[in-house]
Amino acid sequence: MGNEKLCTLDGRLSCAASFVRKDSVVCDVGTDHAYLPVNLIQRGIAVRAVACDINEGPLERARWSAAKYGVTDKIRFVLADGLDGVQPEKDGVNEIIICGMGGELIARIVDASSYTRKPDVRLILQPMTCAPELRQYLWDNGFRILEERLCEAAGKIYTCIHAAYDGEVRTYTPAELILGESNIEKREPLFEGYAKNTIRRLKTQIDGMKKGGLDTAKEEADLASVETAVEGRI
Repeated sequence: MGNEKLCTLDGRLSCAASFVRKDSVVCDVGTDHAYLPVNLIQRGIAVRAVACDINEGPLERARWSAAKYGVTDKIRFVLADGLDGVQPEKDGVNEIIICGMGGELIARIVDASSYTRKPDVRLILQPMTCAPELRQYLWDNGFRILEERLCEAAGKIYTCIHAAYDGEVRTYTPAELILGESNIEKREPLFEGYAKNTIRRLKTQIDGMKKGGLDTAKEEADLASVETAVEGRI
């Protein structure tokens, strides 16, 4: 595997990596530089990986990273839109990782592939935006959120979602949808900043809507639910 030093990950990718099971086969969707699969293979967490991206440029960077760190023989590179054409069953993939995209795009990628619903497959999803929309998709479509963890990168706080399909449709409160049920329960050190940012964003949205003469009843109910959920926790 070569004598190169360990490929390092930022806070977001480190958080995603923390969910990966030992001896897994991972598929990194939108891999870019392939830092995550390279790191997982170097550390003996993943035995092999599929690195896919919609553009050839990122795949070239991924191949370069794999060569630099001596793991080219452990990674298959695929030019693909989401999981379309990836054929994860060919590699025995049991961990699908989608990081660094908007939550709605992640939901569309998950929804478009029946492979995401296989019993042993786990999803590791790190939305840059629209986390509530991603949670809603998962809960409304039979996916269980096993756990969420908060992470920080470039001064911003993000969430990383670990999920699996079990076919059960969930119910949820507005606060659970907006903040994440697991995040509310665990009170991680980053939760205070995450909650305060969310409350500030909701208040700004409500103010803007009121200035435009729009009805804010739903947004105010959401804000009340969030404030009640975090009361005494921050």
